[in-house]
Amino acid sequence: MSTPEPDLGFAEFFRGCLPVVTKTLTALSGDTRVVEDIAQDAMVIARHRWNDIHAYDKPEAWVLKVAIRLMRRWQQRYGHETPLAEVPEVVQPVHEVEALHSALRELSPRHRETVALHHLLGYSVSEIAAVLMVGESTVRTHLTRGRAELRRILGGSDE
Repeated sequence: MSTPEPDLGFAEFFRGCLPVVTKTLTALSGDTRVVEDIAQDAMVIARHRWNDIHAYDKPEAWVLKVAIRLMRRWQQRYGHETPLAEVPEVVQPVHEVEALHSALRELSPRHRETVALHHLLGYSVSEIAAVLMVGESTVRTHLTRGRAELRRILGGSDE
């Protein structure tokens, strides 16, 4: 019987990446029962492809791409999108958080994804571009339009 080949750091990657994937999906959907399953599925796919992706500059971004695609498929299959997760209430009063959640749910999926990744999770434009597999100019456009739409929905100024 041969010794299993070392996982080349997958166990460590898994421990660090799974919480990031879960947090990202939760910020995008809010449905924790689905998020945990999708995050695990994305990590299983990553394990199967680990020989390739471990050498990537940002293997975590690759896993996020997979996880977001899996989440979109789930949402399409079941004919709805789940609400965004909670914004920490420490930052804003509860009624503002509820208004924000409601407004975010009204955005198109791509605007919601870019706004959530940037403003809720702190991703840079280039990181969002890598995760969503679009150009940086596309991310900037979605952020600009998403913010403008949020201001309109929330009744704020356009400045």
